[in-house]
Formats: sequence, C-alpha cells, structure tokens
Amino acid sequence: MHPEMKTKGNSNETQRALLDRARRYCALAEQCEDAVRQKLVTWGASPSDSDVIVAALQREGYLDNERYAKAFCESKILTQHWGRQKVLYQLRLKHLPREAVDRGMAAVSEEAYMAVLAEVAEKKRLELEQKTDDPYVLRQKLVASLVNKGFLLPEINQVISNIPDL
Repeated sequence: MHPEMKTKGNSNETQRALLDRARRYCALAEQCEDAVRQKLVTWGASPSDSDVIVAALQREGYLDNERYAKAFCESKILTQHWGRQKVLYQLRLKHLPREAVDRGMAAVSEEAYMAVLAEVAEKKRLELEQKTDDPYVLRQKLVASLVNKGFLLPEINQVISNIPDL
C-alpha cells in the first residue's frame, strides 16, 4: 500500500478499492486526469482521496495527460476527421496542461492532417454536387461544412484551390 493512502476519515480498504477501480478504468482506455477525477467523484471519493489516487495512478503509469492528448489527437484527426480547432476546443474542455496539448497536436504530421482535410473536402464535394450545380453555392456549403468540422479557413482555401470548378 502507498504511504499516502493512509488518511484519517476514510478506511484504507475504501481507498484501496477506489484505487483498484480507477486502475481498471484507466486500463480499459486512455484517460485524462479530469475524467478520472470526475469518475472518482461519482464513485464517492473525497477530494483528498481523489488527489492521492490520481497521484498514485500517475506514478504507476496508468494516467498520463500527454499520452492521452496524443491518443486523442490521433484518433480525432486521423480516424474521425476532425479539424485542429475542434480537437483543441475539446482538449481545453478536459483541462489538460498546454504542454500536453501541444505535444499531442504535434503527434499528427502536417502532411497527414492536410491529407485528411483533402479527403474530407473531396467526399463532401461529391455529396454536395448531387444537390446543386451552382459552383458558388457548392463552394459556400463546402467551406461551411469544413469550418464546422474544425478546419481553418486558410487550410480550407489551400485544399479547395486544388479542386477544379470551385
């Protein structure tokens, strides 16, 4: 048992049970500190218990905000085709340190990111062409869709400039 697990007010068995439960939770999927703290509250942990448990999880390697940010960025950008702005917004909601977010965003190369944007733009363009033949309306809707997915206007314009008839 960790020395800091000995606190007054809560039994050692309760803290141990919460730590074991948190270990299993973190082992199932990559988690961030904020999510673990929220989960501990729902399980009835006090703030001081949460601090001790989170520290133990970090020390044991179950919890790592930088590793989480990297996995989140790769998953959302490369698999779910989100833009950087949407990813950054979601990571800010998780109260991750700026350094972890920066390293996570750097995990996705510029080439891979632009390839995702080009793929999403082409797919959406083909979908929109079925609905309108007006190039102005098509361009407007395409840009709006890509901005909504979290891509920035300069990136969008760079990709759209390579599409003929837009």
